[in-house]
Amino acid sequence: MPSRTKAAKRRKRPPRRRSRHWLLTVPYLVGALVGGLLTWLVTSSGNGPNATLAKRPDPVNSKPQEYAWTDQPEPAFPIPPYARFLSAVNIVLDPGHVGQRDPGGNWKRGPTGLREAEVNLRVAQFLREFLEAAGARVTLTREVDRCLGLSDEEDLRARAELANRIRADLLLSIHHNGDSDPQPNFTTVFYHGTPDHSPASLAAGRHLVVGLNDALRLETHLQCALLSDYAIYPGKGLAILRLAEVPAVLTEASFHSNPAEEDRLRDPVYNRREAYGLFLGLARWAQAGLPRVSLLSTGQPIRPGGQVLVGLEDGLSERGGWDAEQAKILPGSIVVKLDGQPARFRLDLAKRQLRVTLPGGLREGPTTLWVDFENVFGQHVLHPRLELEVGR
Repeated sequence: MPSRTKAAKRRKRPPRRRSRHWLLTVPYLVGALVGGLLTWLVTSSGNGPNATLAKRPDPVNSKPQEYAWTDQPEPAFPIPPYARFLSAVNIVLDPGHVGQRDPGGNWKRGPTGLREAEVNLRVAQFLREFLEAAGARVTLTREVDRCLGLSDEEDLRARAELANRIRADLLLSIHHNGDSDPQPNFTTVFYHGTPDHSPASLAAGRHLVVGLNDALRLETHLQCALLSDYAIYPGKGLAILRLAEVPAVLTEASFHSNPAEEDRLRDPVYNRREAYGLFLGLARWAQAGLPRVSLLSTGQPIRPGGQVLVGLEDGLSERGGWDAEQAKILPGSIVVKLDGQPARFRLDLAKRQLRVTLPGGLREGPTTLWVDFENVFGQHVLHPRLELEVGR
């Protein structure tokens, strides 16, 4: 048994006081409950940063019409695996304007003064970043947002000549549209002249229209968004497209004259969305194959009545892989012209070659041979023009 002394000590010990520290936590608990209630009220009422997430339809059971097309997804810009086909593709990006005369006022400006030229440059710089990440070779016609002191004609000629000089696989001129009416807002991609002027330009333009549609999610769409520049300047077209000797298109992604669109175009994230749409369009364009032709040496001089051997690359079978031994060329799509006139040829599809017979009365000197065809994706030859030197 415990001693009486120890028991007495226990009896004399003062009683324990209950800790009141828990009372100090009451304000925090009340604050957390109130804060949680306010957060629930804000999100359930359709306001706040998570409102969009809270209001999203059930992805399994919702009807398609419950989704709003104009709702932008979270900004994310991954490089898709198929973008690898852009590797070593030679692309010239032309951020429109500024080098041309800028008379001030409302010229190429939105309702509150946003300049088209600066938006064009931002989009081009973002697009260059995406393209270079995929391994493409990219050249910009201008790197800064300042006047170059050139006339309109000199400036546009210099831009086109840059693409011609480096034999670009595509010249892409980046623009945004304007109108005296503030309502229009849609996408247009322009090619030069008639549809058969440069079928390779049409092939690129088709993919760019789709890329911009997916990225910008505009409400209005033309009946045909891929148009000839003759629709603007009949019989003449746009100078930079007219002067280009390589595949070339001009994009008018949206209207800076539309007040709501002008606000969006101020946002660098929106500019990057546009660049990403162009990038995905170009990646799909490259994935579909970029056909090419080349002169093959026969060891014989080029003479009237002789033959010229041309190699054909469909842009697909050269990659190897499944069924690579089968040429991906539509034989009925082959077009061969000599100085603009149809020429006789014989196709060897297995060897991916064709022999062109030159007329006996062909004049001496430089001669232009045009060879075009379509691959299984509908892509056309990037550089169908071959220069010959005919002798005796």
